[in-house]
Amino acid sequence: MKNSAPNTQVMTLHGNCLFVSDAHFRTPPDEASEEREQKLVQLLRSQEGELQHLFLLGDIFDYWFEYRDVVPKGYVTLFACLKELHTQGVQIYYFTGNHDMWVEDYFTQMFGAEIYREARLFDINGHRCFVGHGDGLGGNQRKYLIIKRILNCRFNWWLYGMLHPRQSFAIARFCSQSSRESHDERMFVFRGEDEYQVQFARELLQTTEVEFFIFAHRHIPTRYELAPGYLFFNTGDWLENFSYVTFGAEDKEPNLHTI
Repeated sequence: MKNSAPNTQVMTLHGNCLFVSDAHFRTPPDEASEEREQKLVQLLRSQEGELQHLFLLGDIFDYWFEYRDVVPKGYVTLFACLKELHTQGVQIYYFTGNHDMWVEDYFTQMFGAEIYREARLFDINGHRCFVGHGDGLGGNQRKYLIIKRILNCRFNWWLYGMLHPRQSFAIARFCSQSSRESHDERMFVFRGEDEYQVQFARELLQTTEVEFFIFAHRHIPTRYELAPGYLFFNTGDWLENFSYVTFGAEDKEPNLHTI
């Protein structure tokens, strides 16, 4: 199974942008999750008055599922901050990840967020950028893409929603913990040209003009030169590295930060 064709329609933006991902806030939040949430809120509030565009590049939550009348509890401080930013005119873009793929319309209704389920092209301050969570891109990921398609099937989505929230949240926490325990530390080492996301970027460059790729998912803060003037970025995570990317209105290229 091949990766689906990327969205090559271009959205044009102007202004200061911030990209953050992979916070994996727990459901319900525990002490460590609340500390990470406070750090993220501090970062966002430090940008007030200067930020025009906020990109949430997926896996912001370790699990997210919206019932018609129920959403996961917690995150009051984060949501209050997002509401403030929205009121101030900051546009929020939420790219769903593999842990929060079941985001629906809550973030649109509450914070005016635009929801994207696939990576897409932006023209940011005159620079062509390809932006997304980055899971399933590049390489031979047949098994993963099949699982993702099954989970994203609306019928299966509906079936899962028939479970009581206590049951569905417990199942999700178990699956997430099992997945995390199966990870090898070598998975979190940047592998250069062997990275699937890098391979995808090189393949896309053969047909589409892109200056900067900004992805997430891999939890590895990365700035990597594909060729002179062509850069690959990974935002890293807000779990251990506390890293993010900014792209200011006057910047010639995005900037990777770690706090």
